[in-house]
Amino acid sequence: MYTEAFFDSLSIYLILGLIFVTILIMFECGYQLAQRFPSKQISGSISPMATGLASLLAFILAITFSMAAVKSGERKQLVLAEANAVGTAILRASLLAEPYRSNSRALLREYVTIRVVEDPEQKKAVLNQVIIDSETLHLKLWNQAIQAHDSTSPELLLLYISALNDVIDIHTERVNKGLRGRIPISIWFTLGLLTFLTVGLNGIQVGAEDKGRALVAALPFALAFSLVLTLIVELDRPERSIIEISQQPLIDLRDSLDKVLYPDQQPLLPQVSKD
Repeated sequence: MYTEAFFDSLSIYLILGLIFVTILIMFECGYQLAQRFPSKQISGSISPMATGLASLLAFILAITFSMAAVKSGERKQLVLAEANAVGTAILRASLLAEPYRSNSRALLREYVTIRVVEDPEQKKAVLNQVIIDSETLHLKLWNQAIQAHDSTSPELLLLYISALNDVIDIHTERVNKGLRGRIPISIWFTLGLLTFLTVGLNGIQVGAEDKGRALVAALPFALAFSLVLTLIVELDRPERSIIEISQQPLIDLRDSLDKVLYPDQQPLLPQVSKD
């Protein structure tokens, strides 16, 4: 089950502000430290170290961003894979004998309905209930498949069970990759430490030159790091604020179920008069 961490409950804009302010504080601490021991020699000595530390930070940032982006892409692909798997299971439910055909179709239709939560404000509140309801429906669908064993051809039943297994497996993948597949805390710690060391060292370098804080450069510098770190945080969060994973494949499937399940009940197109 999903237990929301304190950091995940914060607004992404608040997180951006906190990171930005923290980076500015680290820069100011480095600047003030250099002001107490002003020396242009310090600036020259620090410059190679600051460059090396910035390069190392850029490397860790690239790795972390890549991890978050890959995980986000996988989550998006799983939504499409789930829509395809459920659609296939609904079609193959037609191979079952009655009443298991109608019962399985109804359960799959209910499954699609509960999987789609379009209101962003309700997602966190109903997330755990959606997982529980989904797993309950898995058991009901499996029981229907077992009960259909005596009245359905083994070959046809196997086709349906294969599709049903895909639905269950993809649900498990979505739960694990969406809720538990987070960037490890050790990487976050390393990234944060390197960021603050790099910013602090740059503050020392600027302060040692004794030419002012150069806020025209320092503010964009801090903002750039803040935006990148916030973007990584947003990509890693289970519930997004500004970068939503589209549920459109499941929405399209839900909206098209009547055509799939009841093709004979679709209204006929009006005849166009030739007069």
